Amino acid sequence: MPSHKTAAGIGVVAAALALTGCGNDLFSNMNGTRKANSAPPSATAPHSPPADSPPNYGDNTAARRPEAMAREDQQAATARTQEVKAALRTQQQRGRISPEHLLPVLEDIALPWRVEVSNRTTGTAATTPTDGSVFGIYVGETACVSGAVSSTRIWVNVNGHFPETGCIEPPPAH
Repeated sequence: MPSHKTAAGIGVVAAALALTGCGNDLFSNMNGTRKANSAPPSATAPHSPPADSPPNYGDNTAARRPEAMAREDQQAATARTQEVKAALRTQQQRGRISPEHLLPVLEDIALPWRVEVSNRTTGTAATTPTDGSVFGIYVGETACVSGAVSSTRIWVNVNGHFPETGCIEPPPAH
């Protein structure tokens, strides 16, 4: 037969489980900074995942969200997009869309900024080589002109740096 202390302990645990089992986090607002039944700060973050997203969606996709750009860098990057598109179109028409052919052309446009060019890949692990190249031109301290070219299509975007890969968009994490 359980002692009175054991029975009391079981009662406390049962009460705590009953309170937290209904969706109320018993200990989430111990310092009183949040109104009762209000969403925690993390639920209102600017990059909150949709309500029906899988667990850890925000963490798993953080590397695929570009950082913010300074206004001056964004304007300078936007000003270069038409020139980049025209150069890519010319290279595409010549059938010269490999990284070796694109790098010198994009470097001429990008001066004084740095350029990265690599082979396009596909697949869930982004390891299957495919037609064309991806590129990124670093503009100022915070912006990029990035995109890709294949034998049938040209992509050019203005975005901030990706946390782990710079100007070239990283492959999906999962």
